[in-house]
Order: sequence, then structure tokens, then C-alpha cells
Amino acid sequence: MIEPISLFSIPLFYYFVVLAFILPKIPVIGKFFNIINTAIHELGHALMTLFLQGNVKRIELFDTSAGTTTSQSKNKLSAFFIAIAGYPFASFFSLFAFYLYVHGYYLHLLIGLSTLFFIMLLFWIRNSYGIIWVLLFVAINATLLYFDYAQSVRIAVLFYVVVMLTESVWSSLVVLFLSIVRPNESGDAMVLQKITHIPAFVWGLFFAACAGFVGWKVVMF
Repeated sequence: MIEPISLFSIPLFYYFVVLAFILPKIPVIGKFFNIINTAIHELGHALMTLFLQGNVKRIELFDTSAGTTTSQSKNKLSAFFIAIAGYPFASFFSLFAFYLYVHGYYLHLLIGLSTLFFIMLLFWIRNSYGIIWVLLFVAINATLLYFDYAQSVRIAVLFYVVVMLTESVWSSLVVLFLSIVRPNESGDAMVLQKITHIPAFVWGLFFAACAGFVGWKVVMF
């Protein structure tokens, strides 16, 4: 494992956790980095659709940090797996990203994320903001790579990883809350309720449990 970067004897990781919760309050740029988690979430829906031989029509990413995946499934069972895939995929992807970072693969992670989002742009992302977001994200990372300053790359990747981790946990908790007080606004949890007739709260709890498990695993590293 790599040695943590510290500031005033406190690992930079904790500063970024605080920053990740403050960012959404900052106009315009605030939610820009939160969309990393949104894109991964939508990728989870898309990959499950392809795995079940469905058709991914388009992915949209919005400046509110929300996103949608429009797909066509073969049957009700396929629709269930597609709907349930987003939150757990985002949670476990963030854990995988954290694992890569702490084992020194931050350069690979930076290139991998940029390549992954660019592939999503080529095949599925079709709304204006989503296109602009991917191009800006890739441009930022390409600039970091061009100047070839390893410490900057490492700090940037740590920030991305922390944003993915915190946002995956927070978004799952928000869905859990909405599934209790306003189930019609609970997104995937409500979709699953319509498919299974099991209350949205149960699915919100499942998403939160996945995120909680990932949070626990990170603490155990």
C-alpha cells in the first residue's frame, strides 16, 4: 500500500471527505465532480442491460448531478435486474477504485475512468450537458497526464475516489429517505416497487446497506 498524503499530520483523505460534502453547495462547479458517481451509476444500468441482451438507447447526465438511462429490456425479470443494478454497482465500483488507489494504481485509474466515460460518450451519452461534462473531465485528466507530475495525478485521483465513495453513500441514504417520506420520488426504488410490488422502502434499505458495507470496508483498509 502507498503512504497516505497528509496535511498538518491529517491524511488528505479526510479533508476531501469534508470537501465532497461541501461541493454540492457551490454553484455551477459544485456538482461537476459529483457526476462521476452518477455516470458510474448509469453505467451499471447500461451494463446490466447489455448483459441481459437488452438495448441501451441513451444516457443523460444533468448539471443537478442526476442522470437517466433509457433502455429496452426483454421481459419483466430483465427490467428488475436493470433497475436494481445502479446503486450497488456505483457503491462497489467506488470500493474497487479505492482498492486500486491504495495499492498504487492511481495512474491506471485516472486513465481508466477517462477511457470509460469517453466510451460511454461514443455509444450512449446524448444530451448536451453530458457531452460537455465528459469532454471537460477527459480534458482535465489529459492535462494532468501531459504535465506528468505524479503527485498532482495522485491527489486528483484521491479526490475522485473520495467523491465516488461519499456520493455513493449519500445518494443511497437520500433514496432511502425518499422511499420512506416520498416514495414516488425515490427513483430506482419506486421502479422496483412497481415491478415487484415490494415497498420502495425495502429497496431503499437494500441500496443503503450496500453503500454501508462499502463504507465499512473502506474504514477497514
